[in-house]
Amino acid sequence: MKKKLKFLVLLSSLVIVYFIYMLNNNNNVNYLVLGDSLSLGENSYGAVSYGYGDFLKDYLKDNNKLLYYSKDYASKDKTIKDIYNDILLNKEIIIDGKHYNIKSLLREADIITMSIGLNDIIFEYNLNDNLYNENIIVEKIFNNYKNLITEIKKYYHNKIYIIGYYKRWGKYNKLIDELNNKYKNYAIKNNDIFISTNFVEKNNNYFDNPNTYYPNIKAYKKISTKIVEKIN
Repeated sequence: MKKKLKFLVLLSSLVIVYFIYMLNNNNNVNYLVLGDSLSLGENSYGAVSYGYGDFLKDYLKDNNKLLYYSKDYASKDKTIKDIYNDILLNKEIIIDGKHYNIKSLLREADIITMSIGLNDIIFEYNLNDNLYNENIIVEKIFNNYKNLITEIKKYYHNKIYIIGYYKRWGKYNKLIDELNNKYKNYAIKNNDIFISTNFVEKNNNYFDNPNTYYPNIKAYKKISTKIVEKIN
């Protein structure tokens, strides 16, 4: 009986110590960025600059919350199927000499942000000399997207912050609108968060180069602010 009582006292003490530790140790947020050029932070001149993920990383770090940050699974030409295949193949990356794979990073992540689908729109639209029906294009991309979300959620069980696309080039505008609507509704269904970026398209101050889709650092900072508002 005494041994059992000692064990219970010891267990209670460990639990109390653990909760005190968690209350005082805020550096426990793992943040993973997935996606294409918008996720990567491509600027108006085609170079990789400071993206919304970098600003969110700074916010977490400044508030003593950040433990780990990576945007190594984002790239300029990334498509939905690319990320899906990265997960299926458990793609490995090396950071500072250490090996990481995407499944383990998904399991450990507390926050995931993702922009994906624009490259898919451009590819599908230009396939077969634009003979594709727009509804078929959107449904094809969205079905691939749903498969991707399902695969991510096998390992990651928190909210995904889906960053929508703004309209910039007339020939893709309808597709972007339709895909954004599907992304938004599906995010609600899955208890994820959709972040609209429509404010970008209405402000020329967010573009240093009028001939590109990608914005400047001010736009990326504003997008990060909207993410922070949803997180808080």
